[in-house]
Amino acid sequence: MNQEIIEKYNQALTSLGIEFTQHPHPEFKEVVDCMRYLGLPISEGFSTLIMKADDRYVAIIRRDDCQLNLNRACKAIGCVKLTLASPAEFEELTHLPSGAAQAYNPGIPTYLDQKLFDKEYLMGGSGSLSVTTRYKSADLKKIPDSYVVDIADIKAKQVILTGDTPSGKLHIGHYVGTLENRVKLQHEYETYILLANVHAYANDYRQFEKINRDVYDVYLDNLSVGIDPEVSTIYLESEIPETMELYSYFMTMVTHARAMRNPSVKEEIIYKKLDATMAFIAYPILQAADILGFKANLVPVGEDQSPVVEQTREIARDFNKAFGDIFPIPEAMIGRVARLIGTDGQKKMSKSGGNSILLSDDEATLKKKINSCYTDPNRIHATDPGEVEGNPVFEYHRAFNPDKAEVADLEARYKVGQVGDREVKDKLFVALNNFLMPIREKRKFYEDRPEVAKEILSAGNQRARKIVTATLGEVKEKMGFLGLLKKIK
Repeated sequence: MNQEIIEKYNQALTSLGIEFTQHPHPEFKEVVDCMRYLGLPISEGFSTLIMKADDRYVAIIRRDDCQLNLNRACKAIGCVKLTLASPAEFEELTHLPSGAAQAYNPGIPTYLDQKLFDKEYLMGGSGSLSVTTRYKSADLKKIPDSYVVDIADIKAKQVILTGDTPSGKLHIGHYVGTLENRVKLQHEYETYILLANVHAYANDYRQFEKINRDVYDVYLDNLSVGIDPEVSTIYLESEIPETMELYSYFMTMVTHARAMRNPSVKEEIIYKKLDATMAFIAYPILQAADILGFKANLVPVGEDQSPVVEQTREIARDFNKAFGDIFPIPEAMIGRVARLIGTDGQKKMSKSGGNSILLSDDEATLKKKINSCYTDPNRIHATDPGEVEGNPVFEYHRAFNPDKAEVADLEARYKVGQVGDREVKDKLFVALNNFLMPIREKRKFYEDRPEVAKEILSAGNQRARKIVTATLGEVKEKMGFLGLLKKIK
């Protein structure tokens, strides 16, 4: 049935001269889930709202980072009252399941908010919860009985908190895992980026000199990939003592057994062969203080850190239930490559594993690492059929080579023994070197201007501390700590 609906809708769009392409995905009822899956910011999506304007129905299309201004909408439409159609009304009018609105609804006047046309292309409904349609925005004006109006306002920005533990320079796995999302979303979210140096002490406090050096490298890596200090705040964890106070309160809410069940903690203890300190076991609780101190809505993380965000969600829910609502329940956002394989063929590229390609690697180092990269150990000659799945060289091609036709050709020939490792690696070097070149250049810009880098971080520390201090004040008030002496009789 879904396919019939989509095909009929596509025919209608084609007859109207509306340009479109379609993108399948798992079934989602929430727009935000769909856009995250597609790897797009919420501002590149739109929703079609079927609404009752007094005694008639209208369709209103607004961008997903906007909210209706009801007063302006009523004036534009010429009605006194405007309410969202009920699910039953929606299904009766559109013959579609609730939540699966199409942009074009024959017989229903359509009001297009003018902010739609700030974007060249937008993603919207197709009539199915498992397919999203990409429209050329200007073509929405071709919908019959449609009107362009100014009826929506940009929503207040939600908050992102993300960051890195300074245990070495960042690598290309960090880029596709989380850095890419930071850069992409920083203009749409209030973005805070944490240099988690206190976390690093939990690994081994005796390495404090190395940790302090690594802070600067991780900081430069964030700036070099495109974090804009004019719109994003980068700050140092140890400069925010209020986070440590939040951490102490949250510690009272988590049992030892719950802390030990966190798979991120268990896996790292095994992987790093740690005699874990109490701080290491509790590091997800400190991370919860980092996240909730900013009342973050979204946390871009690598796949291995998603259980930490889940524990943060538990703490937020428990606190809100016990003391009253303060914290939003944050969502984890995993990158387009959940876990990039290491150059040695191991399942995870790691700073400490010696199997990574660093964002700061120069051309000669990059060439050497690619040439020594693990491929298919069972492939002796170029004429032997080879495996591309689990092969780091092809994993990196898929992640970083923008020439998808070239990647498909190399994979096809590799599988039947018509291309050697040398050609595959040479083309990977070109693709990765092109990707890293502007990153190296931006890093050098800041390396040559340490006073600029220092000023950015100092200003970030001050901004971040103001936010966390305000949150801590709310927490202490809810917990009854403020004015406690006055209450004692």
